[in-house]
Amino acid sequence: MSFLRRIVLGVPFLILFLQFGLSDVLVSDMEWAQYKDQYNKQYRTTDSYHRDLYSKRVKLVDEHNRLYSEGTVGFKMGLNEFSDIDQSLLFKYRTSISMPPEPNSDGITKTSDYKGYDEITEGIDWRQNGYISAVENQGTECLSCWAFSTSGVLEAHLAKKTSKLVPLSPKHLVDCVPYPNNGCYGGWVSVAFNYTRDHGIATKESYPYEPKKGDCRWNSTYSAGRLRSHVTLTSSDEKELAEVVFNIGPVAVSIDHLHEEFELYSGGILRIPACRSSKKDLTHSVLLVGFGTDPKWGDYWLIKNSYGTAWGESGYFKLARNANNMCGVATLPQYPLV
Repeated sequence: MSFLRRIVLGVPFLILFLQFGLSDVLVSDMEWAQYKDQYNKQYRTTDSYHRDLYSKRVKLVDEHNRLYSEGTVGFKMGLNEFSDIDQSLLFKYRTSISMPPEPNSDGITKTSDYKGYDEITEGIDWRQNGYISAVENQGTECLSCWAFSTSGVLEAHLAKKTSKLVPLSPKHLVDCVPYPNNGCYGGWVSVAFNYTRDHGIATKESYPYEPKKGDCRWNSTYSAGRLRSHVTLTSSDEKELAEVVFNIGPVAVSIDHLHEEFELYSGGILRIPACRSSKKDLTHSVLLVGFGTDPKWGDYWLIKNSYGTAWGESGYFKLARNANNMCGVATLPQYPLV
């Protein structure tokens, strides 16, 4: 083979080499084996793609945390079970889900002691009232966040009404809520609200979670609760959202989360410059349980995720508040009337 021919044949390989970042130094065999063992990772094909992505994340975390230690950024990153996958791929290949019309809800009911934003002098954390259940893990390949935020906000408002917290079943919703929701391929909180209004919802204990959709096994005689209606805030106003959280209770919100800063978040107040806030860009539903102010980094929202307790701050994250509707947190807030 001529020298010229060897060069020509080598060009495509070099392009692939650079395109997929294989020129980066991979983590050691031991480190990679420990990571896979820690999270029980099993891949359908070769693990080289996942190992390369993990190696990139190791480098990214190291570089970012150097900035954190210098006080340049207000949040830190860490490695977790999402560090070897690109979550955006799940969304590229998921079944298309129609967006339900909004608003289709009742309005905000303001009691005589309802405080306006300027009257609120401190934050709130509804966990301290015993209304928030333990953090769970939806799994890395099941887009069931909508079911967790729905069950989470419903159990919180039922607990506030009855003074008794009963964890509810996101799996019941994954299996049984009809189109346009689609189990592990995504869904909308308002659709799940309407289902729960008509049928009720099971307890977590009676209908335990698995990261996959199965046959609906629901019997309405075993309902643990239901809602009368729900409220959707449509103004994208963070001050209005803060008033609702302070006066009424936790709220289900949806955000643009397909960013490495979110996937690798491990503490502090999250700011993502590339985050979007339009309704069409909302990809992840979570539970807003409070808000506060950090003396250095400013206002934040306190939010419960469904990635397990090893992610973030024991499963929670703080998102910059009053920061131009960061990641769309105020674009589609919803809460039940029970």
